[in-house]
Amino acid sequence: MAKIDKSFFRYVWRNSRREQITILAIVLASLPLYFWSLDLPKSIVNDAIQGRAFKNGSATIKAFKIVLTLPDFLGGKSYELFNGLDMERVSYLFALSMLFFVLVLINGGFKWLINLQKGVMGERMLRRLRFDLVRQLTWFAPEEIRGIKPAEAASMINNEVEPIGVFIGDAFVQPAFLGTQALTALVYILVQSVWLGIAAGAIVAVQGIIIPILRREQIRLGKRRQIASRQLAGRIGEIVESSPAIRAHATDFYERSEIGSRLGSLFFIRLDLYNRKFAVKFLNNLLAQLTPFFFYTVGGYLALKGRLDVGQLVAVIAAYRDLPPPVKELIDWDQQRNDVTVKYEQIIEQFDVDEPEEGEELASPDEIARCPRITVDALSVIDPHGTPLVENVTFSIDQPGHVTLAGPPGSGGEIVARALAHQITRWKGSICLNGQDISRLRSGSLARVMAYAGPEPVLFPSTIRDNVVYSLRRKPPELPGPPLPKEEATRRHEAERSGNPLEAPGDDWLDFAAAGVKDAAELDHRILELFALLGFDEDIYRLGLLGKIRAADDEQLGQQFVAMREAIRKRLAEEGKSRLVEPFDPKRYNSNSTIGENLLFGEPVGEVFAEHNLPSNPYVSKVIEADGLATRLAAIGLRLAEMMLEMFAGVQAGNPLYERFSFLAASDLPGFQEIVNRSRSRRRSETSADRDKLISLALAYIEPRHRLGLLDEPTRQAIVSARSRLREMIPKSLASSVEFYDPSAYCNAAPVRDNLLFGRIAYGIANAQEQVSAVMKSALADGGFLNTVYRIGLDYQIGSHGRLLFPRQRAAVDLARCLVKNPAILVLDDALRAFPGMEAKAILERLSEEFKGRLLITALPGLDDAVPFDLKVSFDKGHLVGVDKGGEAPAATGEVNLSARDAAEEKRSTAPSGETEGQTWSDQSEQPEQGSPDAKREDEGAVQRQVAE
Repeated sequence: MAKIDKSFFRYVWRNSRREQITILAIVLASLPLYFWSLDLPKSIVNDAIQGRAFKNGSATIKAFKIVLTLPDFLGGKSYELFNGLDMERVSYLFALSMLFFVLVLINGGFKWLINLQKGVMGERMLRRLRFDLVRQLTWFAPEEIRGIKPAEAASMINNEVEPIGVFIGDAFVQPAFLGTQALTALVYILVQSVWLGIAAGAIVAVQGIIIPILRREQIRLGKRRQIASRQLAGRIGEIVESSPAIRAHATDFYERSEIGSRLGSLFFIRLDLYNRKFAVKFLNNLLAQLTPFFFYTVGGYLALKGRLDVGQLVAVIAAYRDLPPPVKELIDWDQQRNDVTVKYEQIIEQFDVDEPEEGEELASPDEIARCPRITVDALSVIDPHGTPLVENVTFSIDQPGHVTLAGPPGSGGEIVARALAHQITRWKGSICLNGQDISRLRSGSLARVMAYAGPEPVLFPSTIRDNVVYSLRRKPPELPGPPLPKEEATRRHEAERSGNPLEAPGDDWLDFAAAGVKDAAELDHRILELFALLGFDEDIYRLGLLGKIRAADDEQLGQQFVAMREAIRKRLAEEGKSRLVEPFDPKRYNSNSTIGENLLFGEPVGEVFAEHNLPSNPYVSKVIEADGLATRLAAIGLRLAEMMLEMFAGVQAGNPLYERFSFLAASDLPGFQEIVNRSRSRRRSETSADRDKLISLALAYIEPRHRLGLLDEPTRQAIVSARSRLREMIPKSLASSVEFYDPSAYCNAAPVRDNLLFGRIAYGIANAQEQVSAVMKSALADGGFLNTVYRIGLDYQIGSHGRLLFPRQRAAVDLARCLVKNPAILVLDDALRAFPGMEAKAILERLSEEFKGRLLITALPGLDDAVPFDLKVSFDKGHLVGVDKGGEAPAATGEVNLSARDAAEEKRSTAPSGETEGQTWSDQSEQPEQGSPDAKREDEGAVQRQVAE
């Protein structure tokens, strides 16, 4: 594939020539009928209304008679093709009028067809252009891609290309269509009256010359606006990425000030643009209205003098009605052309990169797998500012084993590691893999035998499984041949016409052979083995318990999980731990659930019955008002507010007390202070908003957790009674908004753990979470469902950039992605820095054992001597200072150089997402339970804190 042409019109013509010619042919076919529709009003006025066709007082005529007369050189004979129809004057008038109406419909049909074809062609070309831009984005070298701001690139490809795509359909067709329409109307006017035609042409020429000149300033201002808008988008993206620093240094006011300044500059640019735009529009409209004035005056005078009949005058005026719109649109088209051309050139300039050379294939991949050899000769790397990063490095790796690139942070080992993995492509010297220079290899060849894990894992907003198997999505799927389903055939046809790949992302791209497995089930098993190697398997188990399945999709599994409830309860009873779990019972209040959970006794689906919306829900309000329950709940809420205000007086935000009483945030205190003050001033007629807030506060209360003694037995019974009435009252239209707990059915809206326990873990009992988790795991293993829970954990959605995972978990997913494709060479560039020191050492030991017979290259500051190595290449300040063959880890002590690791962490941020392990899941409001509306349960928080430990 060639790079995108820098000429907009060449790019459009080269990729849509056939469609352009087809539409132009339709335009030409429409012109005779359009000319006829201009001439027909003259016949209606002269022949039918004034009666010129009815000569000598004749009452009827032969209408629509068709005679073919040959030229003189062919004999000049006439042939009557149609003898015509006998019509009276009124009938003839109606016939001509109906014919005019039919021509209007036909011309409208031509316009509809032309515009439809233009729109379809424009969308195809827009799809092609966006794809070509993304393709060229992948051509950038690693050093170049780092200089591109993601927000600006996304804005250009998505937003700025949009008007270009709209114009693509008009690029050639619009001037041809509008030009021929305007020319046809002008020719018709000239045929009727030369003087009126000259006048119309002169005014049109003035419009066509003066208006574009005046609009040049608009184009310049439009270019300034586009650049300013793009810079604003990039700055907003920087603010989002820099939010941790903004919060840490309280610079939000400064950032808002800068954005306000940018918006002000953009405002004044647009103000100038509007002034120029509407001044030009006024002049354009004035010129457009000047010609009808001239026609009525001069044309009327000529008609009075007998030099122009009335029919001609009417036809000329009607024809001129169709002349200004295409002229105006042609002027608009010219402005769009200039604007789009500028935008296109700017975008292409941003993505201007030469297509990479085809490169060589690996000559001996099997030999590399058996015995990888790397030779580094006189390697020097210089950063974009001219600062040497490494200089004149020469060493060789002659056999498989563990090679450590040692040295303090910034010494050069990490630069060499990136160069070896082709994460840096601009260097002097050479790097050869089994005799082949890796800079000459075809893109993708090196990735088949080598894997690279860096300090900042790149994860995608998908499941854990999808992120791990991403490294296996390199085998183009085989496309089935015809016959194809209609939808698939249409998809392929449009993809081909748009220059897009025929393969779909939903096809089977996985290279199972590279992973050493036969199918998806074996691949899952292999992934879990790798996570066990990385110490992430327990995390996957817990995430599986927090995951959800749809029993409708797997009815048998849902029923099996329901059956496991009894097995888990039995196991708890056998071990004397039944008191650790309070089961759900439709007729009993569950003390370890919130009041809101007890009232609903189910899982909300969406926001209608979410706990924070229950007080304002009309059905809930009606139920709790029935027997005074609303008054009791409001009283509990008021008492809670008073106690919380007293407890948190003078307590700073972020204090652990707020975590325990998670239903009340520091920002809520002022609002509840006002409510309490109004209550103390004996305003008994409290507002409905106050009442709803107090009830909402009460709904989050759990007696064993908060231990404030606010919930008595009568209130519990009233809640259980209201529960059944609420279930009966909810209409069928809202039945899908909540899924009630049923002892004999699986609850799709609840996580797997809640379905297995069908209850809540008791508060206030030491190690209750750990004990219940161990019992559940044992019961699941005995029942044969442990691997099922693990697989559900692999379906966990990790969020954008993996923000729903801890840093160490993100690192584990990235490492598993590298390992699953069984590379002959693994390069670790500070890839273990997210792990605690001893855990990192243990993982490195296991990786070293895993890669026996293969090549493991590590650049891990602080872990240089943590495990035995076969070759140690030492660096200092960008220079090679020593090469040692063979080495042992420090005997017996097991200590890791944590100070060096801390120094490495100072060089780069540990968590790109701006989160820490303590911040991500420790509070229930941030618990990663997808789709769950009640994210404030302490038991779930303990599960996540256990993951952190």
